[in-house]
Amino acid sequence: MQEEKNRKTYDNVAAIDILHQVSAMYSGTKHPHDYGTGGAYTSTETHLLKCIADHPGITVTELAYNYAKTKGAISQVIKGLIQKGLIEQRPDDGRNNRILLYTTPQGDALNAAHIAYDEEHAGETLNLVREQFTQQEIDIAFSVLECWLVNRRFVHQRRREQRRRKE
Repeated sequence: MQEEKNRKTYDNVAAIDILHQVSAMYSGTKHPHDYGTGGAYTSTETHLLKCIADHPGITVTELAYNYAKTKGAISQVIKGLIQKGLIEQRPDDGRNNRILLYTTPQGDALNAAHIAYDEEHAGETLNLVREQFTQQEIDIAFSVLECWLVNRRFVHQRRREQRRRKE
């Protein structure tokens, strides 16, 4: 564990720079990867699939909000996941004719393979971090990041609504 005196203080610019570097490291991997199921999928596809598996019945609108992307961008990925037999759409008969998303058995298999892959490969990096920080410190860091995401989504949505009102 690092001693308190060695800890840095991050201003807004430094913090955002680190977030961008982390984001670029993961979103920059646009090359499809075989997670052990025989097919090649992008990290965008597998992480959207995981979100659908974690939240059965989620909508494109909710996914777009979670990922701060347009519904059109999310819909393109969803269309591909449907064509690959990984997810299916079902009507929500009880609520405003919404279309709900669910994983298929093939999608569940890919999701499980992807989780195992991330556990091994991300685990390698996190295990190195665990040599330098306590689990409590790591949990705090990820709690802060989750809070940041919630607030970033809120700000993003508010800005989109402000732009729409000006149009």
